[in-house]
Amino acid sequence: MRVANLICLVAVLSAGLAACASTPREPARVENRYPGSSSGPSASSRISRVECGNAYTVRRGDTLSEIAVRCGVEMEALASANSLYRPYALNVGQVLSMPRPAVHVVQRGENLYRIGLRYDVPFQQLAAHNGIRPPYSLEVGQQIRLPQGATVVNLASRDNRAGSASTARPPARENRPPPAQAGAPGFDWPIRGSVLSSFGRKPDGGRNDGINIEARTGDSVRAAAAGQVVYAGSELAGYGQLVLLRHSGGFVTAYAHNSRLLVREGDQVSQGQIIAEAGDTGSVDRPQVHFEIRNGVNPVDPMSYLR
Repeated sequence: MRVANLICLVAVLSAGLAACASTPREPARVENRYPGSSSGPSASSRISRVECGNAYTVRRGDTLSEIAVRCGVEMEALASANSLYRPYALNVGQVLSMPRPAVHVVQRGENLYRIGLRYDVPFQQLAAHNGIRPPYSLEVGQQIRLPQGATVVNLASRDNRAGSASTARPPARENRPPPAQAGAPGFDWPIRGSVLSSFGRKPDGGRNDGINIEARTGDSVRAAAAGQVVYAGSELAGYGQLVLLRHSGGFVTAYAHNSRLLVREGDQVSQGQIIAEAGDTGSVDRPQVHFEIRNGVNPVDPMSYLR
């Protein structure tokens, strides 16, 4: 699981459980008219950019120009992104990568943190790239130029359902090593329970950007360290009710699958403060807490930081 997304993005996950993260509006439908025809592709053949996502699989009869229209991108940019040259021959089943976006149009409720989470770019980099100074105020409709290489993060795709339950309990507090990096806050466990899914890649090819901790519905979920709430909601697919906290040193923590949130964006919370009640919302089928620690945009193994 990731955040992400979200993730996706005020301080970006110092850009994340996410990808931070509101879904972009579907682009206007565009009809490609052909010589001798008064109408373009049928409604059934039109595909929104949201459906195309980061890639599109070529189907029988597709042409590059039609795919570009359907996915709301420039044909030249699509060709360049896939190293295609005229006459742009395509094969059925071929996967085309979508061109990386050049700008993001600010939607209601977004801030640099959320935008950064969506494109996996630190909010500080977005601010510098666009000449935006603290307190990083944005207006609806404002265009945020994205740095070269920015790409939409599909936070939901990172979500890995809890796999085989590990019976290992969190090690005793006195046996935990110090934080893995100088300057990192001292993180406490958000909840005590068995680790259902550990950090890292899984045998099935999936990846967990945090750990999943067993819980009972309604159990108290606590802030792992003092910080500010930068996201509290359920807009990130797969996470259910999610809280993101920003901490000193550029760290962000994520708490997902809650049944109830007890904080709002902008709240300052203390270490150990109850911020949510555990649940099974999102892409899980049993009560648990998905917990992530991110150093900037990079997920790190919480087990190296928890005490």
